[in-house]
Amino acid sequence: MRQAVGRFPREIYALFFVRLVVSAGSFVNPFLAMMLTMKLGYDQAAAGAFMSAVSVVSAAGLLAGGRLGDTLGRRPVLGGLQALAAASFAACALIGFVPAAPFVIAFALGALSGTWPVMNAVVADCAPPERRKEAFALLYWGNNIGFSIGPLAAGFLFSRAPRLLFVGNAAALAAASVIVFLFVRETHPLLTAASATGAGAAEAGSAGAGGEGAGGSSAGGGTFRILAADPVLLVFALLAVLTAFVYNQHTFALPLFLKDLLGPDAGPKAFGAAMAVNGMTVVACTALVTAASHRWPALLAAAAGSLFYFLGFGAYALAWRLLPVLACTFAWTLGEILGATNTNAFIAERAPASHRGRINSAVSFCYILGNALAPLAAGPAMKAFGSRAIWGPIGLLAGLGALGLAVLYVWDRSRGPARTDL
Repeated sequence: MRQAVGRFPREIYALFFVRLVVSAGSFVNPFLAMMLTMKLGYDQAAAGAFMSAVSVVSAAGLLAGGRLGDTLGRRPVLGGLQALAAASFAACALIGFVPAAPFVIAFALGALSGTWPVMNAVVADCAPPERRKEAFALLYWGNNIGFSIGPLAAGFLFSRAPRLLFVGNAAALAAASVIVFLFVRETHPLLTAASATGAGAAEAGSAGAGGEGAGGSSAGGGTFRILAADPVLLVFALLAVLTAFVYNQHTFALPLFLKDLLGPDAGPKAFGAAMAVNGMTVVACTALVTAASHRWPALLAAAAGSLFYFLGFGAYALAWRLLPVLACTFAWTLGEILGATNTNAFIAERAPASHRGRINSAVSFCYILGNALAPLAAGPAMKAFGSRAIWGPIGLLAGLGALGLAVLYVWDRSRGPARTDL
């Protein structure tokens, strides 16, 4: 990550370690579908419905987190939500796999979702505009260093000591909260400006809610007004629903597919191995992919990412053993790298500083919507036609997403010079 690691503010490096620690301890969410079906007696359709409900809770947390981060400040909201999620997972470790446990998990994941737009806003606040891609790539790299370890360990714990999944997740989030409170200063431009001039934080929060944003955009009318004023950003947000629908199949359809393919004993371990390949691919290839795509327009790079989704997810339909599954995982992970490092930079370029948390939340809400639809559609389809049958249509949808992003790029170019950073 030589290109991505350079002279960034302290907050960027702190968030790198936050992402690393949280993802290394992300034991519960990747295995939620298996918990529901193998530990709590849900069938595939019921598990899909519940995971869609979890996505709705996550969407609420996402919107709340973005708004709170823009009004109360990035630092207290980020650290506080991580601590709340940690306490919820600790409660799950105490109660075990009882009927109420999935609802506590849903609450924890909702709180955790609220942290993502706040982190993205901190990066946009701190990183120089010309280095935002590298800053986002650095955090994404840290995320996947942890993720290359966490699910592999969780795959073995799932069968041997499943309650330790909750303990590990709680400990990781508690550590992340400590890092935030120790090393991340407040970065909201209005709150920090108010502090520097002796104005109260409440006055700054009021300005962020109803006055002029730091980027010169009026906050009157709020998030929807900003999106409506930038149709490219609005269409991008809508296409995010399709992208997320495809991508989220790796958390629902893939583990159930592997359970059907390899059996209830080998399936969880194979899924852990696939997720480890996902993480290790990011660790090994993020610097190369970031360097190769550094000069690509963000929309065009995102379109290339969806093309890799088409190749990777679609090819699961042809995989009959573990090795081809891992090869497919490698292919779509390249698309994940392109998407993760370019979409955040694209949003940061076009969102006013006063509304960065809320615009991130709005676009992320579209991803959550796609996440919610993924198991809701895949669960009944897998029950009716088998787990292998869904990968062909999923690949086709990924191809349509790639085409849509490419057309959006051409349309944006035809409208004249892109908006400059706000």
